Amino acid sequence: MKKIFSFLFLFLSVFLISSCATKEKFIPRDIASLQMNNGVEGIWFLQGTSSTRGPYNGELELRKNNDGTYSVIRVATYINYFYDGLKVQEVWTGKAVAEGNFLTVSYDLKQADFITRLGEHSRETGDFKNSITVVERFSPSEKGLATQFSDRKASNYNEWLTTRRNLESQSLWVNERRNIDAKGPNIPVAVRAIIGAFKMKIGYDKDPFVRSFKNRKEFEDERPSIVFDPTDFDFYRENKDVIRVVNKITDDISITESSVKRNAYSPTLQEKQQGYERNTVDHHINDQGMAAIATVNEEGKLVNYENDGDAGLWTGMYVGSQAMRYLATKDPEALRNVKKSLKGLFIMMDITGNSREFARTLVSYRPGQPIPDKWHQGTGPFQNIIWLEGGNNDMLKGLTHGFLWASLVIPESEKEIWGHLKEKSRRLMDLKVIEDKPQNRPAVLGLAAFINKDKNLQEQYVRSYNSLKVKASGYSFDTSFYWHGSADWSGINLGVVGDITDITIADRLGETKIRDQLRERLMDSWVTYSPAQRHLVTLAAYGFAYSQGTRGGNFRSDSNDEKFRAALGQAVWGLREIPYPRPNLDVQYDHSQRPDWSVSPLPRMFWKAFSKPTPPMEYFYQGLYDYPVFEKAAFDSNFIWKDGAFLYKGGRSKGVEYSGIDYLYAYWLARYSQVPNLK
Repeated sequence: MKKIFSFLFLFLSVFLISSCATKEKFIPRDIASLQMNNGVEGIWFLQGTSSTRGPYNGELELRKNNDGTYSVIRVATYINYFYDGLKVQEVWTGKAVAEGNFLTVSYDLKQADFITRLGEHSRETGDFKNSITVVERFSPSEKGLATQFSDRKASNYNEWLTTRRNLESQSLWVNERRNIDAKGPNIPVAVRAIIGAFKMKIGYDKDPFVRSFKNRKEFEDERPSIVFDPTDFDFYRENKDVIRVVNKITDDISITESSVKRNAYSPTLQEKQQGYERNTVDHHINDQGMAAIATVNEEGKLVNYENDGDAGLWTGMYVGSQAMRYLATKDPEALRNVKKSLKGLFIMMDITGNSREFARTLVSYRPGQPIPDKWHQGTGPFQNIIWLEGGNNDMLKGLTHGFLWASLVIPESEKEIWGHLKEKSRRLMDLKVIEDKPQNRPAVLGLAAFINKDKNLQEQYVRSYNSLKVKASGYSFDTSFYWHGSADWSGINLGVVGDITDITIADRLGETKIRDQLRERLMDSWVTYSPAQRHLVTLAAYGFAYSQGTRGGNFRSDSNDEKFRAALGQAVWGLREIPYPRPNLDVQYDHSQRPDWSVSPLPRMFWKAFSKPTPPMEYFYQGLYDYPVFEKAAFDSNFIWKDGAFLYKGGRSKGVEYSGIDYLYAYWLARYSQVPNLK
């Protein structure tokens, strides 16, 4: 109905202009005229001035439709206005009608997209629901076809058309944004009953917010979608100095939204890797070699390190990334990075003074400052360090991953480091977490066997695997599942790290039967998560199973090579979606404000319904749309591979900077695995 009124307004405007134009003004042929040869259709040179951003140049494309109207693409680049040193370009699409020497163009522009607040600037709720119709009425003038108009929000415009050229085969701008179905297989009856019990426990179906979406088709169908938007990728690769704002009122918020996409697509994957390498070393590996969150000043310089409670895992993955980097490039800096962070992993095991426990992370002790709860000051050689208690299954994955990859690149001639590797890999078996989580026993036995070249430990490793429950496709001691947008997302990342560790250990020990079964398990996991396009799973599956010839029973029954190759291409796009640099902003975003957004009929992490205390209802909300990284996780995620796919809101404060270890790990995993088309 809204579009009908827009077109009615457009045609009424043409009628009024035409009825008032009793005498057609003579236009010299060197000035734009709709009466020139070839008429309206073509690409017109455009010039103008904005009251807020000054003069601009551009083009206006007019393509005739079957109904006699014209499809319009307006591209305008500001001449003297820059945002963070970059040019700003507007792209508007709309409709036009022409009569005589008069042209009326109508555009529907968004007042708000997904950022709700940027610093002191905020969007109103109504801005997200209602677009603004902007109308240009071009009429003859000395400059050409001229118009004056307002976007009714930020700027007034004076604009004119001069010369015309022929249309090109492709339009000046093409919208490639689309939704990809992410529903996956039907939910089994037994699983449906379990989910129903969880929903009943928290009253999910009776919640007013959830009920407000019950008439949405995607809600009724339980159909999640991945929003894939490669639009302007080629443009940004060729025009690195431009921010393109598309079909939005141009202001600081919309420019910021567009700039994050520009920061994702403009640099090559290697350029982003180089930027993240420098930034990680400078800002995100603390004095103890541990992954850390940084606080930076207005100039982007490091002020201090902030604690990251999961740093044990991220540090192990960082060591893995740098080892893969070294194996792919032989860059000595990568080896130095491995050694520094490996030392931190060693201290995590030594600093507690208890052979059964290990730390989650380490930071330097600041004399005179209070030690936070659950943190402890080291003693003896570690008195200048404080450590966080609670080393658990997740952090253990960081230790085993880091020890393994370090052992693959550090020369055995470096006796001191290898002495620690041998001793600490043996000590892993004494940790309480191995007793609590016995599925970790094969990995730590195999790691100790490999590092120490111990045949007795290798025999224990094989027996340990044989004692675990198995299925035809391999050793099934994980809990992988994906039901219409619901999954244990952080567990997926943890599973990938564990799978890479396990497969590599088995391979290096020459235990090919175990290795091949583990590869099949990884391919089974990929099949499970393939509807959700978990890119890190795809990259790992390619490098450690698929490229080795492994397919797996679930793959053969539920997938095929064509699907996997398509997913691998999408995984490369997943790397392209990650911006460098990440935004350092005081910002909030909320995709639920979009008129086309819907909550999911399935609660997020529904098994938490029986937790004590039960989380608030909002905790269980998740959307049915997984937005690109540059529209969501880039703003506030410290590790995107563990984030929920269908989360929809968040934000952070300016000055808090997250690391790029997530990007580096995926990039070097892809390089090490020789994934094609990494550009």
